[in-house]
Amino acid sequence: MFADIDGNTLHYMSYGEGPPVLFIHGLGGSANVWHGVMQAMQQHHHCIALDLRGHGRSQGRGKFSIEGWAKDVQKLLRHLELPAVTVVGHSMGSLVAQQLAHSSPDAVDQLVLLGGISYFQPPTADAYRERAELVEKEGLDDLVEPWLAGAVSPQSHAVHAGMVGLLRELFLRNEPQNYAKSCRALADAPRIRRDELGQPTLILTGAHDRSTPLAMAEELKASIPVSRVRVLPHVGHWSSLEDPGAIAAAILEFLT
Repeated sequence: MFADIDGNTLHYMSYGEGPPVLFIHGLGGSANVWHGVMQAMQQHHHCIALDLRGHGRSQGRGKFSIEGWAKDVQKLLRHLELPAVTVVGHSMGSLVAQQLAHSSPDAVDQLVLLGGISYFQPPTADAYRERAELVEKEGLDDLVEPWLAGAVSPQSHAVHAGMVGLLRELFLRNEPQNYAKSCRALADAPRIRRDELGQPTLILTGAHDRSTPLAMAEELKASIPVSRVRVLPHVGHWSSLEDPGAIAAAILEFLT
């Protein structure tokens, strides 16, 4: 399904019945990374996932920013005439979720931050800017193998080689210019006033997540008033693909 949001065509998926849950993917991802989680939750919830501007099947006009993506999501919620939703955000999408919860608190009931980002120190932000320049010059091919090595846990590499191959294809399907713009948006992410977030928040982190490790989850917990951390064994950063059943179970337990 598609919606026209401020002159950009955004692609989204929507199925299931019950209280609404909106899923937001991370850098270089798409709505499809939530497929397994949504399948497991659709008997209990109305599940919606979108391709952020410049990702998947959504168009990529204009500048990208965390604030801009949050506005896109807010306008999609209005387009769908949804009541307040639970928002689940992965990695970069966790920043979009936090921004949405802060700027439009009436639209967000609860938050789930999967591989959540608190903030990046300057060296990490600079690394994303350097990645953007490299992608613009050389494309994505030289990045995919080192990126993939840290994307999932060693167990997933050994046991779920087919999933890892599809994750590789997902990365390479990105349009380089849009991916570079997204890297810069992530590097320039705003400092969100998490102490002002009133939504109950579940913070999920993979035991083998090297991108957003447990220390970052604890930083989020310390700054969000009503929050808790849960560590997922055997998974890395892209845990919604590695163990969607465990992600769905954790979210359902939180929402019950």
